[in-house]
Amino acid sequence: MYKKYAFIVIFILTINSLSAFELSFDLNLTATMLRSNGVWKKNTQVNIVKFVHDTNIDEYGRLNEFFYLEDEKGNSVDINSKVDDCFGFKYNNVQQLWDANIVTKVLYQLKKKGFQYELRREMEDDALKYIHEVKSSGLELNDPFLNTYVYSLIARIAPVQLIDGRPGSVNIIIQQNPSINACCFPNGTIVLNTGLLALLHSEDELVAILAHEIAHFILDHAVQNVNAAISRQKRAAFWGKLATGLTAVAEGVVASRNEYYVPGAATIGMAVLSTSIAKQVVDRLGMQYNHEQEQEADRLAIEVLEILGYDKNALATALNRINEEKIKDMNNVAYLDSYTHPALIKRIQDAGVAYTIRDKHFERHISFAISNVALMKYNDCRFRQCLPYVDQNIENGVATVDDYILKANCYLNTRNDLKSNNDVMELIKKAKSLDSRNINVLKSEIIATMRLDDKIKSIELLKQYISSLEEGFESNLTDVVHQRFVFSEKEWAKKMIIKLNGMLTIYKYEIP
Repeated sequence: MYKKYAFIVIFILTINSLSAFELSFDLNLTATMLRSNGVWKKNTQVNIVKFVHDTNIDEYGRLNEFFYLEDEKGNSVDINSKVDDCFGFKYNNVQQLWDANIVTKVLYQLKKKGFQYELRREMEDDALKYIHEVKSSGLELNDPFLNTYVYSLIARIAPVQLIDGRPGSVNIIIQQNPSINACCFPNGTIVLNTGLLALLHSEDELVAILAHEIAHFILDHAVQNVNAAISRQKRAAFWGKLATGLTAVAEGVVASRNEYYVPGAATIGMAVLSTSIAKQVVDRLGMQYNHEQEQEADRLAIEVLEILGYDKNALATALNRINEEKIKDMNNVAYLDSYTHPALIKRIQDAGVAYTIRDKHFERHISFAISNVALMKYNDCRFRQCLPYVDQNIENGVATVDDYILKANCYLNTRNDLKSNNDVMELIKKAKSLDSRNINVLKSEIIATMRLDDKIKSIELLKQYISSLEEGFESNLTDVVHQRFVFSEKEWAKKMIIKLNGMLTIYKYEIP
């Protein structure tokens, strides 16, 4: 019998030793104590050098977790509900800023709720599912230069590590989407829409937006909100419904791709549909933040700006630009409506003083995103909204063929006088100097020439257009969308030649 009990004791001790583990993270935080906590007295300065997460299973099989901070002398204090008003931290870099806020805002929540690995894994799966859908649908903006630039900013803003041991790291996806929107998923992935990016006019403003979204991730707001929610939708049903919406958005992007571009053709209302999708995702993943959470993220974004030497008013400026866009275009501002950034005017006032200065160096960095938004605006028949975007690229000396042709077509669709028609021909001439074989340039030249009533020149250009289409068809035999495009355009061009020849014959024999 004694041998039996001895075996049980040894087994329990063995299980305890195998199950116990300790995670520790080095810190470099200095704080003035705002009140005594039993270890460190009020008004004393403390140098905190370590956070420890100790775990073991007791003799009854219960999991016990211990969270405590340790100073340079080996003194330690347990994390409790009063930790947020105990320390007056000072920080010299962004890592210390994030570490201090994890200590005061996150650790006690983790201790109280546990790490909730299953919930976090499900939220991670959902985030990755959405990211996969964006990429596989062709909605990601493929601009390595812009991606590298944004990552260079994230490298300055984001922490090297999360001191509480949570999984995830900050990364970026730039989504082809005209709505004014950005969010940071629970796994640290920031989805930044070209619509919001093109609205900004300085690196300071972009850093402010990125820092705000990263702050939501650091402070674990999404998981806290999911914990507070009553229920969540079934994964399979949710993603089945959402995938249909994403496919529709992707079709809108395909329709606006340059190689299949037909001037004047409207696509689906991408901004409206994208806003609906965004709302479903943020609701499911806990990213519908309350006023207090928005204020916390704003506060940290401003502190990041100051630490990194940016203009501390940049967040106010970015929010003010968003507010102005909301007033101009109520259908295009998902960032405010579905992400519930509340009391915007109050937030702008709290964030500082908005300015209107433009940084052309920054605008040149994001020029492809600007062209992308301009193209989607045009394809939604928002011709006058398209013009400021292409004009910005032209003024900054980074305009592409697309920019010049979009401006020419906007003029054709909104103006009809001698000066504007001549301006159109000058824009087409500039586009041809950049790429004389571009089929969109040729199509626009045909439309402009017909507008000027030069029938002989129009017929000549239409014949060139048919030849160019046939060359393109030979190189894209497996592309069904391209085949349909080529067929419809050739039919249109042939009919136009017949029509113009008929008109020339009538004019030739018609009695004045």
